[in-house]
Amino acid sequence: MPNNLFTSGHYGFQMTGALIEPTASAHWNDVAGIPMDMQYFYGSVRSEAGDYWWPIRGFYADRARFLHLSESKIGGDFSYATDETSSYGGPVEHRQRDGRYEVVTPEGATLMAVDDSTMEWNDGTELSMTGELVGPGLQFFAPDEDDPMIYTSRLFRTRGTIKGIPVTGLVFHDSMHSKPDRPFLRGPVITKLETAWVAFATEFEDGEIHSGHLVHGTEGFNLMLIHRTDGPSVIARDITVEAELDGEPMADTTFPTKVSFTGGGETWVWEAGPGARCPVRKDLPAGHRWRQGWAHHVDEQRRPKTTEALMETYNGRLIETGALRQAVTR
Repeated sequence: MPNNLFTSGHYGFQMTGALIEPTASAHWNDVAGIPMDMQYFYGSVRSEAGDYWWPIRGFYADRARFLHLSESKIGGDFSYATDETSSYGGPVEHRQRDGRYEVVTPEGATLMAVDDSTMEWNDGTELSMTGELVGPGLQFFAPDEDDPMIYTSRLFRTRGTIKGIPVTGLVFHDSMHSKPDRPFLRGPVITKLETAWVAFATEFEDGEIHSGHLVHGTEGFNLMLIHRTDGPSVIARDITVEAELDGEPMADTTFPTKVSFTGGGETWVWEAGPGARCPVRKDLPAGHRWRQGWAHHVDEQRRPKTTEALMETYNGRLIETGALRQAVTR
């Protein structure tokens, strides 16, 4: 009899993924009988002067998560207000109107609105953006009897204002589906699986865009799902990951510097930008880190024009999976 047998209905959170038609309904409709748990906007936007913001805003089915508006000067680390009263965090309604899916406050203010090709994001005087779809949708599924998870992602090229300053950039609209009594943020992806995950978008000077999700975790939670406007897509589950950190793994000052993902006959690399570290969050499991950078094919010779690539690691899990194979970089 083989060792390490799974019980019926459990498969080690091994994921399957695909490129899908980029319809807005894919974010809200039940998928494989599993309902929507959360909607998210997040991405990188910059001013002509080089000021850099990484906003993220989430919405449960019944209420809003607070806006995190991380800000960085050229080459510096990110900072953001920890006072959650600076943005709306109350009840919301998800509705369909005039061909759009919207998330609105009880007073009727529209915080999120999308259709099959456009997006709109409003957060009072802090943020106002619109965007146009880039490429197909991406969707992946981790089957499990207790904690199934479906993740859907679309990319938009955006423009608008942050604190009144004109900005342009790349913003993702993502959603998570999970069982009603098993919310994503309290489920196994956060509590034990996710080890290194980056949703990335790279626009080059010639206008071509590479984007996707590079995911590595415990229990077979691995996936490379990549779309290119100038080449074939990549979908791979059997992958090898190697990570480098800039200090001792569990030190509060340690962040990732480089993570490579090899699968489907290709290697893609995330590299940290100068500075680009986000404040350490104490509300997430130990070792959690966020750092901006850019992701690219290992043989890419072009330099990026615009990037979005926030690497999220749980540094202790890099040791558990064996991904932390190289000596600490200094």
